[in-house]
Amino acid sequence: MFSLFLSSAMMAGGAFAQEVKEYVIDKNVKYQVIDNFSASDAWRMDFVGKNWPLEKKQQLADLLFKHDYDKDGNPMGMALSCWRINIGAGSYENREYKEVTSTWNRTECFLSPDGTYDFSKQAGQRWFMQAARERGMNDFLFFTNSAPYFMTRSASTVSADSRCVNLQEDKFDDFARFLAHCAEHFQGEGYNIKYISPLNEPNVEWHTNSFQEGTYATKADIYRLVSELDKAISDKRLSSKIIIPELGEFKMLFEVSDDQRVPDDIIQSMFSKKGEYSVLKFKNLYNCIAAHDYWTAYPPQLLVDIRTQLHDAIQRNDAGTKFWASEYCILEKNDEITMPSSPTKSINLGLYVARIIHSDLALANASAWQWWTAVSLNEDVPLQLLPLKGSSGETVKYDGTIVPTKMFWATANYSFFLRPGMRRIDIRPTGQAPTPLQAATSLMLSSYTDGKQVVTVAINYTDQAQPLSLKCDGAKKGKLYVTSIDKNLQYAGSHSLNSLSLPPRSIVTIVIE
Repeated sequence: MFSLFLSSAMMAGGAFAQEVKEYVIDKNVKYQVIDNFSASDAWRMDFVGKNWPLEKKQQLADLLFKHDYDKDGNPMGMALSCWRINIGAGSYENREYKEVTSTWNRTECFLSPDGTYDFSKQAGQRWFMQAARERGMNDFLFFTNSAPYFMTRSASTVSADSRCVNLQEDKFDDFARFLAHCAEHFQGEGYNIKYISPLNEPNVEWHTNSFQEGTYATKADIYRLVSELDKAISDKRLSSKIIIPELGEFKMLFEVSDDQRVPDDIIQSMFSKKGEYSVLKFKNLYNCIAAHDYWTAYPPQLLVDIRTQLHDAIQRNDAGTKFWASEYCILEKNDEITMPSSPTKSINLGLYVARIIHSDLALANASAWQWWTAVSLNEDVPLQLLPLKGSSGETVKYDGTIVPTKMFWATANYSFFLRPGMRRIDIRPTGQAPTPLQAATSLMLSSYTDGKQVVTVAINYTDQAQPLSLKCDGAKKGKLYVTSIDKNLQYAGSHSLNSLSLPPRSIVTIVIE
């Protein structure tokens, strides 16, 4: 096992000797405030919450929400600070037109066509809402993929086309009132419904598939939905804030296309006071642009360039707008992560996701980072659900095995320690700084503070240990938590900040109190 402490002799001329990289943390240079780290409950949490044995549900809830340490000082899980709840559109009930083909992805709807509500539905999701609150996490985001099927143009939760939003012309206000009423109900039960997101990936032509609920939307559609939802929230005197546009690609926030239907150029057209569809006047809007990390994570040059362009575009707009990286899971294939399952693949996936989180926070200035879904049957998310021995995948709806992936622990290197209200601060090397592209394949560091402690997350993307020295207002020691090929956010004790070493292929969180 490689020690996290290097003796002065080893650093001077031993077998592991190499140049010590010295970084200085400056608490006076401040960047964005952290809002949350989150994941969604779509769609498997409903099956788990309804059907799985209580002991396993409790274990899963601890991994997701509990902000505590075990007896050895190891963090117990991700300690998410927000939870995204999928408000279903009724693909479970509706079988009349074009149905959602996967039984895993169908959702119930709290509202019936006759106008009555049944809040006993989505029972498994409600179980995890309660479990989160019991563990001290009470910030929730309600999101939809479609309006209720009986309000749509297609009479289905799946769009018939991509001309405009899949919503009847006279149902915009009804849809908004539906969302506000759901928020009001759960707020009455003591849940803090902090955000409402009325659209998911409106740039995607959902009519070309039917694996989930979904709708296209133009900028005019998005504007009208925000307007109606703003009224509905005010009418019910809710504290919830509206989050948009949840685009599936970052570049559409600042690029302009020739197609007038495409929801592009969002920063200028919707988050500028002079924009054609400016939403800044709506008092219940959260002045934050939410978009998804897909198709921009690889190669590293693309990763860096897109986030730099996004940050610059928001800064030029000068409207005080925040940015959220509000969804990600592994969809792409490349040489770094596409290989047979093995410990090497696992840590590669963990590092790959850590690099995305770092780039979103340190380059794009993201205030939140959010997984698509918390659990899956595949190894592309934080928690993998496997069938019991000798069982098929379908049986996971009723029971199974919970496997935290390296992506889970890599995320926890951030989410467990970076709490809402903390602020990113400056950290830079004393020598010549590497370019963001150079850092993306070597050493990436970012620092944060709540005014009492300083948290630095360091990613060593290389195959060699990296000697490191941190300077922070004369502090002498820091507590280290390591994720590597053989460690899962393991507490490694308190070490001198002058003589640290990052293990090969690792993510290390350093807490200075």
